Amino acid sequence: MINIEENLRKYNITIPKANKPVANYSPYVKTENLLFISGQIPIVDGKMLFTGKVNKDVEIPSAIKAAELCMLNSFAILKDAIQNNLNLVRKCVKINVFINSDDLFINQPEVADGASNLITKIMSPNSDHARSAVSVNSLPKNATVEIDSVFEIAFER
Repeated sequence: MINIEENLRKYNITIPKANKPVANYSPYVKTENLLFISGQIPIVDGKMLFTGKVNKDVEIPSAIKAAELCMLNSFAILKDAIQNNLNLVRKCVKINVFINSDDLFINQPEVADGASNLITKIMSPNSDHARSAVSVNSLPKNATVEIDSVFEIAFER
C-alpha cells in the first residue's frame, strides 16, 4: 500500500500549488479510474524556471531539475483533482517526457529520470510506471521540458 504523505515527509518533498493552464485546456480529465494530467512545464508561482534547448542553452543537470519540477507540478494537479485525498492514488501509470533540445541530443532517458526518480520516491512501493522520453524542436513558452501523465485513482462511487 502506498503512503504518499509519509513518503513526502520522508524525502522532505513539498507539492507546490497547482499552476493555472497557460492556454485554453483542462488541467486534467477523469475517467472511471484514470486521471489524465495535461502537459506540465517548469513553472513556479507563474514564473518559468527553465527555458531553452538542452545541449545548446541548457545543460543536462538543469534539464533533470526541470523534469523533476514538471513532475512536481503534475502531482499538484493530481492533488487538486482528488481534493487533496492522496490515499485515492493507486499508481502512476505512464508519463510522456518532452525535451526541448537540439538535433544532436541523445540523452533523453537521463533527463526523464528526473521525473521517474521523483515518482519512485513519492509512490514507493508501487512506483513502477511506463514512460516515453522524446526530443522536440520547441515547447510552449520555450520550456526546457514538458510532461504529461496518467494516474490510476480509486475514485469513490
